[in-house]
Formats: sequence, structure tokens, C-alpha cells
Amino acid sequence: MATIEYTCLQTITGGTLRPGGFSITDRGIGLCRFPEGTRVLDAGCGCGATVRRLWDRHNIRGFGVDHSLAMLAEAGVMSAPGPLAGARLESLPFRNGVFGGIICECVLCLTKTETVLREFSRVIGTGGFLILSDLYRTRAALPGPPGMEIMEKDRILTHLAHLGFDIITFEDRTADFKRLAVELILSGHASRQCGVAAPSCGKRPGAWDGIGYYLLVARIA
Repeated sequence: MATIEYTCLQTITGGTLRPGGFSITDRGIGLCRFPEGTRVLDAGCGCGATVRRLWDRHNIRGFGVDHSLAMLAEAGVMSAPGPLAGARLESLPFRNGVFGGIICECVLCLTKTETVLREFSRVIGTGGFLILSDLYRTRAALPGPPGMEIMEKDRILTHLAHLGFDIITFEDRTADFKRLAVELILSGHASRQCGVAAPSCGKRPGAWDGIGYYLLVARIA
């Protein structure tokens, strides 16, 4: 991502680099009602914004993992308070059941989704929570953007059920996704590098047509 576009995205999203910013993060955490001091992993932590939020706003012991060493280095410079690890989400370097919850924000669609969800179920302890915010398909027939594994809502819910999760809420937050796209367009920095593109305005469907954004909270039995 070009430096000027990265800086623009940071500014618009309050450093979170995702639609909805901290409003979606805080909403998900509020639904979980984590006891103070719970260990919660930010999976795909980037530059550590949510890790800091967990410690500073919610009194939660936030941990972070990301495969980007550059992002982790920036998180270190910005003094993320919790431990950070470099690893892919498909193979988490943590013991079974070690976390009381996992947050994964706008990252899951960039991974091997089903493998990552299995890893999440492995490292979350009994009664622990999973908070996801990400893209989803609202229409099955469209191919979607290249390089992303974007699932339909029913497929996400079915796979989580098979892994032993009970769904607490699934909220459509597509308005946050569209708002970010508009803000980037108005700033003059909307591009593929920013990860957000304008919806198709012509007769032919664009890659982002039929794509929505959601917040999901689930609990493992």
C-alpha cells in the first residue's frame, strides 16, 4: 500500500484500517461482557490499534498476532501494551484453550477461512467468545473481488456451528463499509491498494456488487 494511501486510511478510520473503526470493536466487546483481565487475542492485529484499545478502554489483556513483520514493527514503535507474535492465522503459535476470546477484524476474508476458524476454535477456551467483522456475500452468483475468500452468511454460520459455536448476533454493517468507500473517494485516495473500491455504477456488475459487511459474535460451548 502506498504511504500516502495508508496514511489516508489511518486518518479516516482512526488508525484501525477498517470499516466502522472502533465503534464495531466496542460493540462486539460489549456483547461479550468479558471479565476484567480476560486474555483476548487480536488475530490480524496490524499496527496494534485494537490491542491498545483492549487494554486502555476495556481493561482486557490484549494480545496480537499478524503475519506482517512491518505492521508488527510499527505496533512496537507505537508501544502496543500487549505481547505481539508474528505468525499466520492458519497456524497460531498458542496452546489449546488459552484465550477467553478472539477478535478478527477485516482479515478473515484474506485467509484460508475454514482453516483459520478451526484454529480459532482450538485456542479459545470453553465459554470463550469470537468476534468477527468482515466482508460477506449477499448474493451467491457473483464472483467477488480477486484474491479474497468471501463467504455467504449461511456458510459462515454453518461452519461455526460445526465447530461448536453458538451465534449470539449477526449484524449487517454494510453501511459502515459504504461510508468508508465514500470517504476514500471524497479524499481522492480510493484505490485497490486501500482495499476499498466504489460500487459499480454501470449496467455490468462490479467485483464489489453483492458484497456486504457484518459483525458477528459467537460463543464456544
